[in-house]
Amino acid sequence: MDRPATGTRPAAGSAPAGDGSPDPVHGVPADTRPPAEPAPDPDPESDAAAATRLRTQQIDETLTRLTAAHAGLALPSRAGAAADADDADTDDAEPPAPRPRRRPALGKLLVAAVAVLVFVTTTFGWAAKVWLDSAVREVDVLYPESGSAIVDAAAQEGDENVLVVGSDVDAPGGAAGRADTVVVAHVPAGGEGLVVVSFPSDLEINRPPCERWDAASASYRDEIVPAEARTPLRTAYDIGGPRCVVRVVQQLSGIAVTTFVGASLAGLATMVDAVAGVEVCVPRPVLDTVFGPVVPDAGTSTLDGMRARDFVRAGAVRGDPFADYGRVERQQQLLAALLNTALSDTGLLDIGRLAALRPALGQALVTDGADLDEVLALALSLRRLDAEGVTFAAVPTVGEVNSRGNIVLRDTDASALFAAVRTDSPLPAQATDPRAAGRGSAPADLAVEVLNASDRSGLAGRVGETLSSVGFGVGMVGDAEQPTAQTSIRFSPDQAAAAAILATAVPSAVSVPDPDPGANGVLQLVLGRSFDDVVRAPAEPAGPAAAPTAANRSTAACG
Repeated sequence: MDRPATGTRPAAGSAPAGDGSPDPVHGVPADTRPPAEPAPDPDPESDAAAATRLRTQQIDETLTRLTAAHAGLALPSRAGAAADADDADTDDAEPPAPRPRRRPALGKLLVAAVAVLVFVTTTFGWAAKVWLDSAVREVDVLYPESGSAIVDAAAQEGDENVLVVGSDVDAPGGAAGRADTVVVAHVPAGGEGLVVVSFPSDLEINRPPCERWDAASASYRDEIVPAEARTPLRTAYDIGGPRCVVRVVQQLSGIAVTTFVGASLAGLATMVDAVAGVEVCVPRPVLDTVFGPVVPDAGTSTLDGMRARDFVRAGAVRGDPFADYGRVERQQQLLAALLNTALSDTGLLDIGRLAALRPALGQALVTDGADLDEVLALALSLRRLDAEGVTFAAVPTVGEVNSRGNIVLRDTDASALFAAVRTDSPLPAQATDPRAAGRGSAPADLAVEVLNASDRSGLAGRVGETLSSVGFGVGMVGDAEQPTAQTSIRFSPDQAAAAAILATAVPSAVSVPDPDPGANGVLQLVLGRSFDDVVRAPAEPAGPAAAPTAANRSTAACG
């Protein structure tokens, strides 16, 4: 049967649409299809809300990107994110190249500025330090032939022995460069412990020929000063400068001096004024019998130039155990405080202070090449002679001046001390005992000659026995060449301390130094007609104060 043409009415009798019969086109009953919905009318308010949401989203994305940029992060754009999502669906698509992390320009400028500041500060500080170092006057100190005085050279290999001289142009009767303190700071090759040996500036020496020293210019003149016997140690520095005093100390001790540091006390005081004062900490008041209360109270004090000069010159301070102990401490403490101030970070950046300090520094210090860091390290080590690891020893002397105004070395005791230092052996007990360092031997070690110059027979023998019974060593007993009325104690310069002890046992005796300046070992008790038969146990003569203890030394803690 032929198919009716498209668009023709169905034949009569066929079911009308909607009667439940299948639709010839869609294959479903026509009455079950949902009715077509009419197209919605445009809504102006909905479009505005959508636009607002889009704008808000864009603002949020912009704020997020600014925050990420400030933190140094990189975020993809919306278009880039959509493109990345589309590319992710493509198997053969290459991943997007990562965006470089960018540091903001302001951050770069800040980092660069800090780097420049650190560089400039460091460079300026270093340059200032070099500039200050160049102000320190340098001089060669060792004679080519000075090695002949060195003893135990092999044992001293690697040791450091720094000769430190404090000079005072204002000392009574002083001349330019007058030595005030002379010490050797000994550091063993192993670096364990520091031994400080003090030499009295008025120690009697035989000075060798020396070149003439000009303290003002810190140079030598083309002139040789002849040798001089029985002259004080200070003249070696006054006349011959660093070379001569190094030579004398080596001859006396056999110790090989490796470094020299000389400090002018007047120069240190000028440096104090240049830095507008320095702080020092003293464990007890500095009360001097000559200068008065230099530092009245224990603890930290600020010194100006005038007080600083008294501080380093004070040599008769209550509580100082040895003659030069406290003076060496105070001189090095002030030097350490000055260099600490000058070499601090702030000190090296203070142009005005550096300009004032440099000429004063040049007048204050003389070395054989040691720079300021080395001088500071030494001063810090010597500013507390009672610190752990530091041992102070005084060269043994008779304790009293002789007829020439000099102090005489106790040769045997001094030799034992120097040998111990050279070989890094334990020091003799008396070298570190302030009560023994400045006196002679104990009464039992003496050899007192007892001579009878009276008209009483057997008097010398009886007195000799009595002296032995109270602890004296007695030598020859006999008669004097001629009688005398006066009872006397005759002694040579090296027996001055022993004579002082003997005088406490025989109060009627008058002490009489031997007229021969070259005499040695003379200690005689001459019993004249004035002898009153009184012999008693010897009393220890007045001398240096006992070594300070924790109870009597420190009234304030100082670092």
